[in-house]
Amino acid sequence: MRVITIVILTILVTAASASAQFGDILDKVNRNKGKIMRGAKVAREATKEFTEEEEIALGRVVGAQILATFPLSTNDRLQNYVTLVGNTVAAYSSRSTLPWHFAVVETTIVNAFSAPGGYVFITTGAMNQVKSEAELAAILGHEIAHTTERHILKEIKRANVISAGTDLAQSQYGPGRLTDELAEKVAKVAIDKLFKTGIGRKEELEADRVGVTLAGQAGYRKEAFLAFLKSLSALEKSNSSAFRQLAATHPRPQDRDQALRSVVASQSGGQLLAERWQTWTATN
Repeated sequence: MRVITIVILTILVTAASASAQFGDILDKVNRNKGKIMRGAKVAREATKEFTEEEEIALGRVVGAQILATFPLSTNDRLQNYVTLVGNTVAAYSSRSTLPWHFAVVETTIVNAFSAPGGYVFITTGAMNQVKSEAELAAILGHEIAHTTERHILKEIKRANVISAGTDLAQSQYGPGRLTDELAEKVAKVAIDKLFKTGIGRKEELEADRVGVTLAGQAGYRKEAFLAFLKSLSALEKSNSSAFRQLAATHPRPQDRDQALRSVVASQSGGQLLAERWQTWTATN
């Protein structure tokens, strides 16, 4: 518990609220109804890896679309809590220096989303299924893993929306700038994967393994994520509409549980922090 407390206290000194973190994206969405933000530098060849700057810029495009779909929660206390836990787990990731941003969005849908470049979203529907800080840490770890493993970026490249020979120099927005048309194509690929088709069983199970491991390294109880999967199984059995999007984009909770058993068994101990979860999430 001491490790988690120290890391969170350190982050607390500099943490900004999610409203401030995502304010620029929200402003652009509000000013440009039906448009995606401009200004992202993009890779000029299909075989070229995105630079970190390009990845972050593309992430802002996808993040803007997510925020145009689901409103940002106005609960600043909850936003700050998720930011603290997310940054704690991200500090143990392979890309700890990314400018990570975490936010809660309002919807009964049970899900969480990761845009390229360190933009992570969790729904209030998912938060309602969580019973401890350790569960939250593993869920955010799963989304952090999607970013560190560049899962969505790979889907964007595979879709060839930014292909070899694309001449961006003639864009009216300046050399190497992303036009609204191209930004919309990029966002569509990402949103289709996040909301409709998923990015693949292999990638989701990889994100589970990496995410649970990161949570464990941060000092959380790794098996707590199994409790969250159990709650998802109950939703699946009840045929809840809140679970349908997750069911369409992820492996079944039972399959995820089985795949994680050996990972969870490899490290015992860690903190559950159920009481701290209840304190931070209690409604006044």
